[in-house]
Amino acid sequence: MSRPPVVTTADLDAEVGVALPRRETLSCQFACVNVANVIGVNLAISVNAATINSQAHAMAMQYLASVQMP
Repeated sequence: MSRPPVVTTADLDAEVGVALPRRETLSCQFACVNVANVIGVNLAISVNAATINSQAHAMAMQYLASVQMP
């Protein structure tokens, strides 16, 4: 099992932080809404009719993608 790296006080002192803009700047004005509808459907049909000692298999794969434009 690997050990996590050791963080020293000197490492923390070397970090730089930047203040974020005011909350009003970050928020949207006039009904800024982010909505992403994602629907995934798996459908597989296998028919084994009027046969003796046979097998039927079905496999369905699913792919989901969602893109939000700014």
